[in-house]
Amino acid sequence: MSRMFADMILFNGKIATLDARNSIAQAVAVSNGRIIAVGSNSEVRATGGASTRELDLEGKLLLPGFQDTHVHVGFSPTYWYGVDLKAPPVKSIREVLEKIEQKVANTRKGEWVLGYQYINERLAERRHVRLDELDAVAPNNPVLVIKGFGHEFLVNSKALEIAGIRKDTPDPVGGKIERDAKTGEPTGVLYETAYSLVGRVIPADWPSFELIKQSMRKTIDNFLEAGMTTITEIEATREVIRAYQELLEEGRLPIRVRFFVWSELLGSLADLGIRTGFGNDRLRLMGVKFYADGSGVCGTAAVYTPQHRGPKDLGIVATPGERLTELVTRCHEAGLRVAIHAIGDRGIDIALDAIEYAQKIGLSKSLRHRIEHCSVCGPKQQERIKTLGVVPSSSIGYMWNFGDDYIENFGPERLEWLHPHRSYIDRGIVASGNSDWAASSAEPMKEIYCAVTRKTSSGQTFCQDQAISVDEGIRVYTTNAAYASCEEQMNGSIEPGKFADMVVLSEDIFSIPPEKIKDVSVQMTIVDGQIVYLKK
Repeated sequence: MSRMFADMILFNGKIATLDARNSIAQAVAVSNGRIIAVGSNSEVRATGGASTRELDLEGKLLLPGFQDTHVHVGFSPTYWYGVDLKAPPVKSIREVLEKIEQKVANTRKGEWVLGYQYINERLAERRHVRLDELDAVAPNNPVLVIKGFGHEFLVNSKALEIAGIRKDTPDPVGGKIERDAKTGEPTGVLYETAYSLVGRVIPADWPSFELIKQSMRKTIDNFLEAGMTTITEIEATREVIRAYQELLEEGRLPIRVRFFVWSELLGSLADLGIRTGFGNDRLRLMGVKFYADGSGVCGTAAVYTPQHRGPKDLGIVATPGERLTELVTRCHEAGLRVAIHAIGDRGIDIALDAIEYAQKIGLSKSLRHRIEHCSVCGPKQQERIKTLGVVPSSSIGYMWNFGDDYIENFGPERLEWLHPHRSYIDRGIVASGNSDWAASSAEPMKEIYCAVTRKTSSGQTFCQDQAISVDEGIRVYTTNAAYASCEEQMNGSIEPGKFADMVVLSEDIFSIPPEKIKDVSVQMTIVDGQIVYLKK
């Protein structure tokens, strides 16, 4: 029998395997994209041959590669030549208008202008840009401004005209057109599905497919630099799926991609008999994405007691419960996992109601249906999640970028249950973590920092009772994330037989003060035994 020699050996490091025993090793050997040995320097180096590449880790920490279970790579406005209303910090309405006016000056008459990452509560005036103010800087161009990342939208009169939104236009199911209290006329603020009235009149080729594909590739490069080796594209359209396939065929997909499709594609999958798991180790279908409610930043999450932002009420149910149950049941019967966006406690219950009904038809729980974001999750919701075997894909990453907004919107009475990872662990619930990029920055080190310290980017602290250990925080983005994709047998830890997906950090985050975790950098990212990022 011929002996298998390692393609690459990483030695002389601190290797946190994250196996069941939390073993620490010195070296790891890789062959054909898989880990073949983990142990001491002498044990592992014995697997080498004449052509084996050896890398001295010089004592640095090696972890399994990070996995983000909820991103929108297919929506990358940073690279769409739109107007960034977040960075550098835009602090006033005047600055918002100036940036939009500059974009209009370089845009042909009648073409759409996109603004993104706008949050009115962070402006000095703490109000929305008014319709007349937008009209003054863009009289001949339709303008669409996205608050944060969706759920609340600002448009000018030209956009309202093109979309046919008037005083007598009814609110769509799952959405709301804000209207002037005295005149009843639209103010230009649209919530949730009301955006579809505008979305349907935006040119289909804006942005172009090539620009989408180009921006996706740039985003993936950024992810590799952050140490990510697997991502879950959470709402893939036809164009995004096509872009991923082309990148894979061209040999330009250096990261593992798991994807949930846009709900409109459910019929196509079901008709073809395509089930969860279709694809390969690099690009694989997970299931279908649905919405139960809205946003915690915009104040449209479905809750049991009123919020303090947006409409200042109980939020918006994006998909009526009966309809959501029908859709989830159809997926369950077709062998398709569901990922349901639910941020408020009422929204989470609506999502769980649908999953519970679907499971009663007698099929297995092995699909591991997911709740995306799962932000305000109290004891009642946690108990139901445990019973139903649901996986919270928790957007703990929100706490860095949007933590202050969440604290303001949800108020002190709900803070105890914002992304309650300590409670998840104590109840035996496996929760993964995510950034919801491009809604917020995708930086696993900052997200782990938030999970451990329960601090926002401004230093505000929220419910330290829900803090978890560094080891537990890392698992949220490794072993737990693999579980969320039903891939724990092949990914998420450093063990023989698993994918050789790993990351080398600049410092040992197990031994430094927690406050420094957010500043630790990635030195090297490895996917399939190949170095895909190396810090210069």
